[in-house]
Amino acid sequence: MRVGLSLLLLICSVFCSEITDKTKLKWWQTSIIYQIYPRSFKDSDGDGVGDLKGIISKIDHFVYIGVKAIWLSPFYPSPMKDFGYDISNHTDVDPIFGTLDDFRTLLTECHKRDIKVIIDFVPNHTSDLHPWFLASVRGEEPYKDFYVWTDGIEGPDGTRIKPNNWLSVFGGEVWKWNEQRQQFYYHAFLEEQPDLNYRNPKVIEEMNNVIRFWSEMGVDGIRVDAITNLYEVEDVSLNEPLSEKPGVPEFQYEYLNHIYTSNLPEIEGAIRGWRNAMNEFKTEDGVPRFMVVEFYETPEKRNAYLGYGCDLPFNFDLVDPGITADCGGRCIRDMVDIEYSALPKHSWPNFVLGNHDRKRITKKRGAGAANAMNMLLLTLRGTPTTYYGEEIGMEEVYVPFEDTKDPWGLNYGKERYTEFSRDPCRTPLQWNGDSQSGFTTAEKPWLPVHDNYRTVNVETQKTSKELSPLQLYKQLAELRENTAFQKDGRFLGRIIAHTGNMKNEPFYKEDMEVPLNGILLQPDQGLVIELLNKRQEL
Repeated sequence: MRVGLSLLLLICSVFCSEITDKTKLKWWQTSIIYQIYPRSFKDSDGDGVGDLKGIISKIDHFVYIGVKAIWLSPFYPSPMKDFGYDISNHTDVDPIFGTLDDFRTLLTECHKRDIKVIIDFVPNHTSDLHPWFLASVRGEEPYKDFYVWTDGIEGPDGTRIKPNNWLSVFGGEVWKWNEQRQQFYYHAFLEEQPDLNYRNPKVIEEMNNVIRFWSEMGVDGIRVDAITNLYEVEDVSLNEPLSEKPGVPEFQYEYLNHIYTSNLPEIEGAIRGWRNAMNEFKTEDGVPRFMVVEFYETPEKRNAYLGYGCDLPFNFDLVDPGITADCGGRCIRDMVDIEYSALPKHSWPNFVLGNHDRKRITKKRGAGAANAMNMLLLTLRGTPTTYYGEEIGMEEVYVPFEDTKDPWGLNYGKERYTEFSRDPCRTPLQWNGDSQSGFTTAEKPWLPVHDNYRTVNVETQKTSKELSPLQLYKQLAELRENTAFQKDGRFLGRIIAHTGNMKNEPFYKEDMEVPLNGILLQPDQGLVIELLNKRQEL
């Protein structure tokens, strides 16, 4: 039976290299997307925090590893209560990261090397220091109703109290009393991150203008943050039902079933508006802009967004619940198959192993799994997204509670902070074996560098005489440049024989036509297949 399986693989390897499908894939379908957390990538000025000039100095790293699209987490002006996701100006650069001219230089240098640039778009909320919010507090038009305000309800002693039981994603209350305005405002995340009111057309137009600003500058795409929280019901007197999940405390987000504050149907209209704003520039310069949305949900719910105007909803199945320590080969195969089988016709798959909000894959599976996980990610059909450091197998760093920066972790106190803190997966990229691994000349970076930096770093792995994780990643990226990955080819075959033990789905049988890239077999099963494609299609 091993002979039959090998023959099938041989057929695919021979003919897949000859695919010349007439429909060329879009750039985001053939590129590896590499997520950069700017604070932790490279510090150029010695303050212990990464910045845009630091990224510019390392652009050739992307060329070396074969990455053709980078995605930058927020670099906008911010009080940094949530490290950039509390934005006080959507169309500028925070001085800690540099200037708008630095960003323009980054864009130019990337484009010279045929590298696309994707930026974070954070539409759900702003900082409480944003000029819009300050004007809204004062009741000034047109900003008076830019945020979600309510009088609340009258308590027994005549004071105003919160209108409902809704909970913050970070845990605890979502309603904050503002003494000056004498009303509550809604914040799905931190109290310093008031939610914008998308039922106000002026808010929608302002955020469309943000997209126009960056698109006109030449940005190639956006990653939309926290899309499911964009709308909440208008009737704020409605309490959300209990989730009945065992062991979840009352202040934790998962305590409730968020039927009034998450994934509401109105989100579709907002996404269509963003797409229309992006398309204005495609008409001008012919470059299609890319939109991917952050979405931790079931395949059925996330794939509905494909009809709204986004190119991809992130598929986080390998992240959450993810490839845990007890998830073996069949478990991983099943999660991969869910993405392929649940996609609507003519849609494109994507896969992710980690990001700035979740534990690194090496934390879940151990450092020794780095190579296997990168092989999985970079050989699956679809768009892969790599989180910085995965290319060298970076591990998480233990950060004591006293040194913890992440508000999500701090909200849960010393006893539970390790369950929620994202600091361990956000530590500085390890460039070499020098002090602070070459990330910074500062005595102390904003988060500590891992103790293993002398051996686990870019420079050491680049020059290693043995195959290192970085070298393997580079080889896999080069493999993706082959025609089989660059064209949307489809092979069809007819089953002419099988091993007779096809008792599991999809119940293969003789004369059945099957796409070769979708065949699923158990270890003791085999098929003999006749190719149906015409020679000119191969």
